[in-house]
This record gives sequence, structure tokens and C-alpha cells, in this order.
Amino acid sequence: MTMTVAPAPASVSARSSSSKSAEAVIVDDAGTIVAQRTLSDRNLRSCLPLARAVGAWAMLVLDAEMVRAKDDDGTLTTPAIAEDPATDAEANASLRLVHTHPDPDSTSPGEDGDRQSSPKRALEIGAMVYVRDGLLATGGMAGVSPFVAIELANAWVIRPSAAFGRSTAGEVAMSQVGGRADVCRRIPGNYTERRGIEADLCAGFEAGVLTSQATETQRADSVARAGFGPAATLRGELAAGVALEVRGLIGANFIQTALVGQGAPPLVFAAAELGVSMRLP
Repeated sequence: MTMTVAPAPASVSARSSSSKSAEAVIVDDAGTIVAQRTLSDRNLRSCLPLARAVGAWAMLVLDAEMVRAKDDDGTLTTPAIAEDPATDAEANASLRLVHTHPDPDSTSPGEDGDRQSSPKRALEIGAMVYVRDGLLATGGMAGVSPFVAIELANAWVIRPSAAFGRSTAGEVAMSQVGGRADVCRRIPGNYTERRGIEADLCAGFEAGVLTSQATETQRADSVARAGFGPAATLRGELAAGVALEVRGLIGANFIQTALVGQGAPPLVFAAAELGVSMRLP
């Protein structure tokens, strides 16, 4: 496509000394004129509005040609389309108002014209390694936590996860098996979507079982644990949907039954987690 900007014809420029006229021509690979249009504006101070109007018109022509080519069974010829020049700015105002970058949150009609596409929801899977204190009367736990994050409407995310850990101190080995469910508000940064760092502010409930192994002096024992509290995650996108995640959480134990040979656990627990996730297409 070629575009030429020049002073408007005398009939138009007589009304305004600042009038300009833009002539746009679209040709195919064989040099045949596909479409031609002349736009003018008597209140023009720069060429940018005319360029935008020509760009919007060219997009409409391209869409029409693509539809025609799709429906062409080989019997149609390519006509040369020449449109009458428009010499008044008011006649071309609708072209300048065409949005060349539609809102990404808006929906577009389907092929039948009466259906609209639904927004795409993100699904992420990943795993974290964690260290946790506050589940045992003495010492902490370390382990792995696989999770799934499902994005809902309006940047809300649900994040179910599991936890498998072992005690980090003490003569008696203890293990943890449990799960947690969080509801999170996702806050993207001021950058292009899926590039940079996102923050998830969450609140969740967790439950699990702690088990101590039998020794020569005491029997094996298992007790339940349950708690709730807030959590926060920073998610940095790396490439191809893979992200690095750093997560911290704190909460309160409301089931505090003591294991055999152990005292009651503290009221407050805390954990730090580090891991990776992948956004599924």
C-alpha cells in the first residue's frame, strides 16, 4: 500500500488554509489496483490523523479481501476496486474512530454472528520445596508441596496443594502428610501480561497428619493438625510459561494434640517455600 499526503484540492483548501489530502492505493502482487481512496481534512494540523484513517480503511479492505479469497472457488476474478474520493472530513470521521487495537478484555462474535467467545482461564501446575516451623513442639519440617493454580474470573485464583515432609531435628523421625486450599487475589505488575512478576495474596485452610516412628522406649503415634492463615506468593515469569515462585505463609494451629513423647505444638506456625510452575496452554 502507498500513501501520499498533499495540500487539498482548491475546492477544499479555499475553506481552510491548513487542509491536507491523503491518497492511498492498495495493489496486489501483480500490480493490479485492489482499492483506492482519497481522504482530506480541512482542520488538519498534522498528518497523523490522516495516517490513522488510512490505516483503518486499509484494514477493512484487507479483511474484505481475505473473506473474498476464502470463498473464492477459482471462478472469481480479482476486480480492480476504485472508490469515489471523499473530500470532506465529516464524511470520513467514522474511519478515524475505528479502533486499530481492540480491547483484549472484550469478546468477539463467533462465525455465526450471535455467539461470543469466552475469556481464557489460566491453569498452572508446579511444585515447591518448603521448610516449616510450628507443627512440632521442637524442630521443624522440610518437604515438597505439589500444587495446582486455577484462575477464575476477575483475577481470582484457587490454589489446592499437598505437603509431604520429614522432621529436621530430634532423635525420633517424624513425617507429615497434608493438604491446603487457598483463595488468592492475583495482582499483576505494570507490564505486558505474562511478562515480569505477579503477586498472589491468599487466605487458606490446611489439615494433615503427623506421625512419629516407634522406638525402643515409645510406641508409634499419629495426630491430626489443622490451621488457617494468610499467604503471599511472588511469581516471576521466565520463558515458555515457566515461572519461579517464592511463597511465605503464617497461620494458627487450632488442633494442637501432642504426639507421644512430645509437648504441645505452638499456636503459630510459619513456612517459606521456593519452587517452579508451568502455565498450561
